[in-house]
Amino acid sequence: MYRLLLPAAVLALAGGLPPPAGAYITVPVPTLGAAVADSTYATVVVVEKVSVEAGVIVYTRVRDLKGKYPHDKVRHVFDLKNTPQHKGSGDVPVRPNEKDWRHALAWAAPGKTAVMLTRKYDPFGDFGHTYIDGCWYATMCPARDWDLWYAIYAEANLLKQWHAGPPAPLAAAVEALAAGRDAVTPVTATGDRDALRAGKATFMGLRHGPAVRDFNPTRDRLPWPLDATTLPAVAKGLGDPSRDERARSARTLALYGPEAKAAVPALAEVVRHDPSGTARMAAADALAAIGPGAKAALPALEAARTDPRMAGRKDVQDKVADAIGRLR
Repeated sequence: MYRLLLPAAVLALAGGLPPPAGAYITVPVPTLGAAVADSTYATVVVVEKVSVEAGVIVYTRVRDLKGKYPHDKVRHVFDLKNTPQHKGSGDVPVRPNEKDWRHALAWAAPGKTAVMLTRKYDPFGDFGHTYIDGCWYATMCPARDWDLWYAIYAEANLLKQWHAGPPAPLAAAVEALAAGRDAVTPVTATGDRDALRAGKATFMGLRHGPAVRDFNPTRDRLPWPLDATTLPAVAKGLGDPSRDERARSARTLALYGPEAKAAVPALAEVVRHDPSGTARMAAADALAAIGPGAKAALPALEAARTDPRMAGRKDVQDKVADAIGRLR
């Protein structure tokens, strides 16, 4: 999840010669897709307990999104004065931030959900980024035991590049990216982290891809949230005369995962009656991506699987059957 910067970047451009380990510093990669691709583990955790006085949050692992995290418990330490120096190769930024550390500890009530992206980064060490409501903070694990992590800095730019909404849509997006699919998350369109935490920021959707490593909000912007105002614009292509446009619209809705629940009736109509097998498959994928919220579409999926118009399309039947299996 980290990109290494060389003090003489021209070396990388002129042949990629490996520099001395001490010349590296770690900084976040610009896209969520790159962060997930580079991570060893992606994990949903919940707060088990917190000690504001000691500056410690104890998390419990509840779901693995990528890999299997080595422990069921993990401790994060927020220490303004005694964060240890990194012991591995390379220079690691240690910039404790009082405002963000206080925000994290104040947020950490038992039962709150967070998402951890962590990386075994030999020979440089073990590092990670954790998202809680309104804050991305970076961590390092000096002992490399995957138990005790120290917060080393917070990165406000990730709120406009990776994710800035509740943890649940982030978890859905990370799971999709880890499986090789595109996804969309809400990021800040206006307002800094203080405005976000005060409920005064505005959002936009940002499309992420597993192989996308350049941050381009002009190219990747999408509506957020999908509501009565924005959903018609995203879903209108489902009724387009063009098969390709209907399929494209369904694929866009699939990016939103559970956030696209309001589009289930329209997607069910496509999967049941569309004359194009391509459009039906895209709609089936979108319903599967929405998950439990799309169970109302099961009768349409069952009918599509036995539709005589698709009798010669095993690919359609298999795709529909897969969606049925994922929704049951």
